[in-house]
Amino acid sequence: MTTAVTSGGAASLARRILPVLAGPAILLITLAIPAFGPLPARFGFGILFWMVYWWIEGTMDIKVTCLVPLLVAAVYPFMPVDNALQLYVHPLMLLIVGTCMITAGWARWGFAKRMALRFLLLCGNDVQIQMVAWFLFCGVVSFVVSNTAVAAIFIPIAGASLAYAGFSTFDQRYRSAAASNILIAVSWGASVGGMTTPLGGGQAVVTLGFLEKYIGHEVFFVEWLARMLPLSLLVMAAMSVFMYFFMKPEIKTFKGSREYYAKELRSMGPMSYEEKVVCFAFLLIVVLALTRPLYVQYVQGLAFRWLQLSPLFFIIATALFFMPSKNSKGENILSISTLIDHFPITILFIWPASVALGRLITQTGASTVFAQWLEPFVNSGDMVSIVAFTAASNLLSQALSDTAAAGVMMPLVIAAFKNWHGLQYGAVAFIWITGAALSFSFAMASSTGAQGIAAGYGANLKRMFIFGMIGGLISIVVTILYFVVAIDVLHWDFYLQPPSGGSVSGRILEMD
Repeated sequence: MTTAVTSGGAASLARRILPVLAGPAILLITLAIPAFGPLPARFGFGILFWMVYWWIEGTMDIKVTCLVPLLVAAVYPFMPVDNALQLYVHPLMLLIVGTCMITAGWARWGFAKRMALRFLLLCGNDVQIQMVAWFLFCGVVSFVVSNTAVAAIFIPIAGASLAYAGFSTFDQRYRSAAASNILIAVSWGASVGGMTTPLGGGQAVVTLGFLEKYIGHEVFFVEWLARMLPLSLLVMAAMSVFMYFFMKPEIKTFKGSREYYAKELRSMGPMSYEEKVVCFAFLLIVVLALTRPLYVQYVQGLAFRWLQLSPLFFIIATALFFMPSKNSKGENILSISTLIDHFPITILFIWPASVALGRLITQTGASTVFAQWLEPFVNSGDMVSIVAFTAASNLLSQALSDTAAAGVMMPLVIAAFKNWHGLQYGAVAFIWITGAALSFSFAMASSTGAQGIAAGYGANLKRMFIFGMIGGLISIVVTILYFVVAIDVLHWDFYLQPPSGGSVSGRILEMD
């Protein structure tokens, strides 16, 4: 009996320890494979594989996984430890923190509940319909707003509706397929439209910069939109069908009905003073950000940097600490107790770790090694080239980030295809192809700021990875078919020749 118990305990211990040890084992195996490039690049790949394994398997607490690059640097300084620490620092962190501070105020004063009830009234309580509605709505907004900003604005609202449906904590949302689907849908919607216009995100800005330098003149906003919008709509349609029919939740409906939501909304009465303040603070920032192209030329220089989206959120959120409440004597609009109760603390680990992982792949040279693997496909025929560069661009952006992947892929594409078919600007077609594929990165928290924010609010990372890879594959197939027909079959000058030129007003100033 004692022997059986001891054996069972040993087996249980092994089941817990072996998956933990598998992470560093993956790194060691990667370091031993020359195909992954020089030693620094192997560290980049190895840390990537290690973190992905722990994230999707749930082997360790998510917050512990976020510290893997620092742990490796501490054990073996493949890069200076202070450089490893700097990987986690990003100016957009002010945007994330400021947004979470303001939306903590939403939760404290009931505005989050009011927003959630109005959304539930509009979409009903069908889980699948809500998921697709969030995806399509955020997808359209992402045409003109960066993915990080879209997620920062709408994931708190989605989180509020989930809290009202009974998923109020990180763990509840992480364990629920229904709740995770909603958060994932917002993050995917925030990403899918990133290349539709030059305002859609960092990857669009990088691509635009390389394209304009290559062809020697500026590009009209409408000409960019005309080339990218048809593909974006096709991908959004395909993804909506996939999400509705295949991302099955554990429940069909959230609790309540439209009548119940309407009754609850009426019982709240008119908006309180505090609700109006936290609502106005948020809308003020969004309006200033969206109208920035109208006044940006008048506010140049360091003295006006605070008018950019990221510092604006933090400055206005901090100001709420000094504004007294009217209905709760002795309390301000924001307080430390409000943050303790409502701030999604996990996001302070996951979002910086997502940024750090993307930067790590670049700084260790792993992304350069990846680009070198594509060279054999350059002269392998048009269809093979379209397939290879579409798939590779998407795969790189899944792990790296869409913005960083654009920085890696665009110089390679221009160098490889500059004399394609004897055209003066032969690389133009592949700039559109590669740029489009970069925006359909759905699988990992490091893919975009949007996925990092969703993960911080409780999106299940294993679910995000599995369905994100399938969604990425669907998007790749749609992209390949679209460009094979347009370029290889129909030979449309629309994609083969450079746009005629013009002015792109209001380019986004903060990359994802």
